Amino acid sequence: MRKKALTMLDKMVYFLNVVRTGSFSDAARLYGISASAGSRWIIELEEKLGVSLLKRSTRKVVATEAGQHLYDRFSGVNGEIEDIFSELQRFGQEERGTIVVASTPLFAKHFLARIVGEYLLEHPRVNFRIIETAYDVDMVENVDFFIRANATYDGFQEKDSLLIRRSLLRCPLVACCSPQYAERYGIPHMPEELAKHSCLYAHTLVGGNKWVFENKGDYTTVKISRTVEVEDSEIIKSIALTGGGIAYLPLSILRKELADGQLISILGDYLDAEFELNLYFRQRRQMPVLCTNFKDYLIQRTKEMAEGDVNWSR
Repeated sequence: MRKKALTMLDKMVYFLNVVRTGSFSDAARLYGISASAGSRWIIELEEKLGVSLLKRSTRKVVATEAGQHLYDRFSGVNGEIEDIFSELQRFGQEERGTIVVASTPLFAKHFLARIVGEYLLEHPRVNFRIIETAYDVDMVENVDFFIRANATYDGFQEKDSLLIRRSLLRCPLVACCSPQYAERYGIPHMPEELAKHSCLYAHTLVGGNKWVFENKGDYTTVKISRTVEVEDSEIIKSIALTGGGIAYLPLSILRKELADGQLISILGDYLDAEFELNLYFRQRRQMPVLCTNFKDYLIQRTKEMAEGDVNWSR
């Protein structure tokens, strides 16, 4: 039965080639069979369907009305069938190649390194190129995945992008400083007072030198002074620990220091914005299997790792 179905498909594809070329012999050459075999296939196809499909003349072969209808309907289907066959033929080779990931440093250190290591254990023929950056790299053509951080709040609108976005993690942001800084310079009790303090600043995290706080539905946006600007949350935390200024960072990387008193939370009457890590990738008609498999693994493992880590679980 499988052989009969395959033979019918062969005849249908050969018929498409005859209509496209207008010639039995040209179509046979493209399909790799003899012209006599091709002619016989068309006769058998017409007998099977019970209609005449082609008009034959000494100059050219053209489709009948029924043949044109069959051609119009089956051309699109045949294209999909060819895509499926191509995918299956490449399937054994798809799990090799290079995946390029541009990631914010925080995610690269806490998640991506482990995820890539696990993936390589099961897929040794896959190569990775990891670009550790907090900046937008939308225009870099050879990057497969982008992982970026944003500070979000109610009403936040992300800038327009042609990339598809998948949320990976969300975590509260916390304004904090060291006890030494608080003793020397005091603690701000309202967001507006931050303008008089030394603040540690990551441009890409908050989208500019503005921090957003909410109290009973009212939002306050404060333009802070840039004592230190650096696009790495871990470095900002280290500077805050030594008393260098006030930081606005994800709670996930501050829990230990807040618990043991190395850092103290400030502006407790206000709700902070949220820290969100997102995965971005280009829209394609069909993403290569190599990338699709890693994308699915990345999203699933990030969720599992966050749920299993007390620092990242909410």
